[in-house]
Parts: sequence; C-alpha cells; structure tokens
Amino acid sequence: MRTLLHIFLGIFFCAISVESIAQRRTYKPAKKDYLGSFDDSQWWIGIHAGVNLGKALPLKRYDILEFTNGNSVNKEYDGFRKLGVQTGARVDFNFLTNLSVSFQPTYNNMNVGYEVAYQWQGQDNNSLNLRYHHRIRLNYLELPLMIRFDVLRQAFKPYVQGGLGYGMLIKADKYIEIESFDRASGANNPIQNESPVIGAKNLFITSQWIWYLGGGLSTELGNVRLGAELNYKQGLNNVTNRLNRYSDQRMIGVLDALDDMTLQNIQIEFYCVFPMKFLQISSFRRVRP
Repeated sequence: MRTLLHIFLGIFFCAISVESIAQRRTYKPAKKDYLGSFDDSQWWIGIHAGVNLGKALPLKRYDILEFTNGNSVNKEYDGFRKLGVQTGARVDFNFLTNLSVSFQPTYNNMNVGYEVAYQWQGQDNNSLNLRYHHRIRLNYLELPLMIRFDVLRQAFKPYVQGGLGYGMLIKADKYIEIESFDRASGANNPIQNESPVIGAKNLFITSQWIWYLGGGLSTELGNVRLGAELNYKQGLNNVTNRLNRYSDQRMIGVLDALDDMTLQNIQIEFYCVFPMKFLQISSFRRVRP
C-alpha cells in the first residue's frame, strides 16, 4: 500500500514539475494597456484651417421704438447661414496612446446677422414696408484647450474631444442692407440700398469664454499626422457692451439697438502636425504613441 502511495505521489509531483516548465516556456508578456504608456508620449506641432457657420443667440431684447399698443419690434435672427473662416497653429501632446491635449491658438472670423421689419399702413391701401438686414463681422483671437480621446487604434482613428477657450475681440464691423417697398409713392417694386461698413468694436465687450465639443478622424502618413474635424462651440457670456448700447448715433439713426447675445459656431477644419520626439534623429525614427 505504501509502495502504491509513493508511486502516486511521485507521478503527481512529476506532473506538476512538467506543467510548471511548460508554462514558463509558453509564457507571453501581457499586452499593453488600452491607454498605452507615458513612455510612448509624443509632442506634435502644426497648423490648422477651415470654415465656420456663425449664429447669434439673443438673451434679452432691446428696442429703440416703443409702441403704444405694447407690441415690440419683430427682430428675427439668422440661422447658421453666414460663412466665416478660421486658421491658426496647434500643439498636441499625446501623453497616453489614446489620450491627448491640444492647444490651438486661432484667428477666427465669424459672421452673424438679424433682420428687423417695419410696416406703416395708411388709407387707400397706401403702405410703407421697411426691412433692415443687419450684418455683423467679428474677428477673435481664440485660445482653446482641448482634451481628445481616440476611440479606436487603427489606420484611420476616429476621436471625440471637448474643451474650454478664451476669445479676445480683435475687430468688429457692421453694415445694413435696406429693402423698402413704398406703395404710397406709387412704387411697385422694392428698392434696395446698402449702408457703408462701420466699425462696431465699441458695441461689444473685448472678450468671451467658450466651450467646445466635437470629433474627427486622423491618420498618419510617415511622420505626418493629418486630420479633419467637426466642432460646435458656444459662448458662455453676453458679448454686447451694455454701456455703449445706445452710444452709436449711426445705429440709433436706423432704429437699432443691439440685444444681449451669445455667439454660436459650427466649424469644419483640416490640420497637419509633425512629431517632435524621436528615437533616432539620424533616421527620423519617431516615438509612436
């Protein structure tokens, strides 16, 4: 009986030894974490440019005229129809494979507008209709800081991003397209006039805070990263200068006062960035996050 027990124990320990050796021989190191390692970090620097569609969102409305019947001026704001452009530099830091931060100083030109209509109705179907199309061009230097997350690891990488930014007003212009239809004078066709472009920087405060949300797609060609993205941004504060609302006599003359408003923007842009961290300078072999 003891002999059988000794034989069984010997076989058992031999099997354990063989299994341990097999495991050591077939052991494979664990794969990298999904987010990667800080050792794989990379700096990128480059440029970006694109187009945008702007819109003003009224917060509180103001009028020059007061109606005795309690009505107010009918002011309609344009949707995302006015095209603008933006361009700038960008510095990206891939601190993990799928996570990065991006600083993107941008010169942004955006266009917004609204329309005001007045109507006077007299006897014998005599009427006067006036329609004022107000056009505003705003140029900002924006300093957004974005956080980006790459959804997939593949040749074409989709990603989502969001962030906050600070915008400094560089220039603001305003002009008006006027359309009149005067049946009282016998006219049957509308008359269109356009006012000269006037400087309107004093009508706006000098800065705004902005939040961003968007996504895009990037790929790498050799050491170059190319990408395209779509972003939505929304101003966080009123951009109208309340102290100067009624100070511009040219605006008062056309019966207009700026409402309190925030700015909205939809941006489409393309970028090209280059790596700054290399393993071998002579062969331009870079670190791949």
